[in-house]
Amino acid sequence: MIKFFFLLFLFLGLSLFSQTRLQDGTWEDKELSFSIIHEEIKENGFLELCISKNGVCIENLTVGFTIVIFDKMGKEILNSLWTGKNMNLSFKRAYPEAKEILIKAGAPFVINKISGTRIRTGHSLKLHKTLK
Repeated sequence: MIKFFFLLFLFLGLSLFSQTRLQDGTWEDKELSFSIIHEEIKENGFLELCISKNGVCIENLTVGFTIVIFDKMGKEILNSLWTGKNMNLSFKRAYPEAKEILIKAGAPFVINKISGTRIRTGHSLKLHKTLK
């Protein structure tokens, strides 16, 4: 019985992080997305992100991205390009007037930091969120 549960959890764990290998030898995972771990844009100008799948952050994935911050009138107050090497972002100042944030990947793929493998996502990852 213990073996059954072990194998079941092992299978479920592996399928959570599985990608599809395409016929041309490339990898694809269309279930990846940006997730905000911690946000203090209004108070301290800080944002912590990750690339996740099914709500679980995958720390060894990276992609370059743009962050756009809008005020309550919909006016762009910041447009900033990031390499994705560090997902703990500190802006030059706090943005107390911020109302919405848009995070958009610069390409329709992510890179596995350990192996250097490119994993296609089918589209550029994008997250649009209203700030509290």
